[in-house]
Amino acid sequence: MNLTDIIDKIDYIDYTKNNDDEITNVTNDSRKIEKGGVFVAISGMEFDGHKFIDKAIENGANTIVVTQDTQKIEGINYIKVEDARIALAQISNVVCDFPSKKLRVIGVTGTNGKTTTASMISHILENLNSQCTNIGTNGTFIAKEKYETPNTTPEICEIDKILKLSVDKKIDNAVVECSSHGLYLHRLDGIEFDVAVFNNLSMEHMDFHENMENYFDAKMILFENAKKKIVNVDDEYGRKAKGRFEEAYTFSLENESDFKAENVELIDGKMHFELKNVKFVLNRFAMFDVYNAVAAIVAVNLLGYELEYIAKALESFTGVEARFEFVNNDRGINIVIDFAHTPKAFENIYKSVPNDKRKIAVYGMSGDRTSEIRHEVGKISAENNVFSVVTTDDPKFDTYENIADDIVSGIEEENGEFVRIKDRKSAIKHAIEIANEGDFVLLLGKGQENFIKLKGNEKTPYSEKETVNEVLDELKK
Repeated sequence: MNLTDIIDKIDYIDYTKNNDDEITNVTNDSRKIEKGGVFVAISGMEFDGHKFIDKAIENGANTIVVTQDTQKIEGINYIKVEDARIALAQISNVVCDFPSKKLRVIGVTGTNGKTTTASMISHILENLNSQCTNIGTNGTFIAKEKYETPNTTPEICEIDKILKLSVDKKIDNAVVECSSHGLYLHRLDGIEFDVAVFNNLSMEHMDFHENMENYFDAKMILFENAKKKIVNVDDEYGRKAKGRFEEAYTFSLENESDFKAENVELIDGKMHFELKNVKFVLNRFAMFDVYNAVAAIVAVNLLGYELEYIAKALESFTGVEARFEFVNNDRGINIVIDFAHTPKAFENIYKSVPNDKRKIAVYGMSGDRTSEIRHEVGKISAENNVFSVVTTDDPKFDTYENIADDIVSGIEEENGEFVRIKDRKSAIKHAIEIANEGDFVLLLGKGQENFIKLKGNEKTPYSEKETVNEVLDELKK
C-alpha cells in the first residue's frame, strides 16, 4: 500500500507526493510512529500535533497529514485535509483493511453501566464458545488476554489495530465501550456495528458537551452506523433515542417494551427475573445490574443466540473489577470499591445497600467536573443518609479545597454528615476505623485506575485496592 492507494479513499484538500514508499501504519502520536508510517497532526485540546512533525519523521514517518501549511521536507509526502480526526479514521480504516467488516461488533454507550454491560456480553459469548475482544474502561481483552489502553474509547488507529489483531487470531466478536468523547472526536468513524446498545443518560461531561442535548447527540452518533439498535425505554433519553430511531429494539423493567424483565426478585443475594418467559439468575444483587444484564441479553439475542442458552451462559458471571467489588477483611464490615463518578452512579450504589445498613462513603470528584455535578453528588449522598468522607479524587488543574467546597455545599443543603480528609489513604483509614460490624464502607471514584492526577494530567501511581489492603494491615498492628 502506498500514498496513491490511500488518496483514492480519503477526503483531502491537496497533497504532495515525494515518495512511493510502502505505508504500513498510521497514528497521531509521534512516539508511536514506525517506519513506513503516516503521522496525522491533530490540533487537540492540550497539544498541537503540528509541533511534533519533525519527531514523527525522525521516528520513521514517510507521510504527514496536516490541516495547516507547514514547511516541507524533501522525500516526505504531505496531505492537507480539512479535519485531521476524520482523516485519521479514514486512513486507519484503509491501512488496517476495514477489520470491523470481518467481525461481529457490538457497541455499548450510556453514562453508567457501559463496562458491566460490555463485560456481560463478552462473558456470554465466550461461554457460548464464541471468542470475543472487549475494548473499554478496564483495558482491552483479546480472547481474555489483557492489553492496556489509555481511554475508555481509544483512538481509531488503536481500535483498528486491535480489531485487525482479533481478525488475525480468528476471533468472531468485538465489544466496544463507546464514550461520548470517543464518538464526538471521530474515534469510531468507519467502524461497522452489528448491534449498538444505549443504556441511559444522566449529567456528566458538561465541561466538554456544555449541555445535555449536545451530550445526547454525541451518544446518538453510535446509532447512525449500527445495523441493529437497542434502547432502555425506562430512561428518558432512551425513549428519546427510540423516537429518533424508530427501528430500535427496546428493553425495560418498568415500561412496556420488546424485552421487558418481569418478576424481578432478590433471592439469596442473586437477582432473579424472566425475559420472554425464560428464567434468568444473575449473580449480583443490585437492581441497576439487572438493566445491564437485560441490555447484554438482548444484544446477544439479536446476534442470533436463543435466550435459553444465554441464560445458562450468564449464570457464571460474577462481576467486573471495581464495580461494586467487595474487599475481604476480618473486621466484619462490607468494604466496597466502585468506579462510580457521576451523580446517578452514586445514587445507584447507595440504593443497592440494604436500608438497615449504615453507609460511609469515601469520595471526591475530578477537577474537570462542574461545580453543579460536585454539588449534586454531595446532595445525593446526604439524601441517602450517607456519612461522607470528602477526600481527593483527581483534582487535576483545580484544588482539593475548591472541589470539597462544592461537594460539601450539596451535603449541607440536605443537612448531611461529613468530614473532610484531603489525603485519600487517611480518608479510607478513618472510614474503616469508624465503621461497625455490618456497616458498608463505600470507596467511590477511583475504581480500577492505577493512578491519581494530583497536578494537571500528570499521573501519580495509585491503587485503591492496594491502599485499602495496606490500611487493613496497618490496623491489625
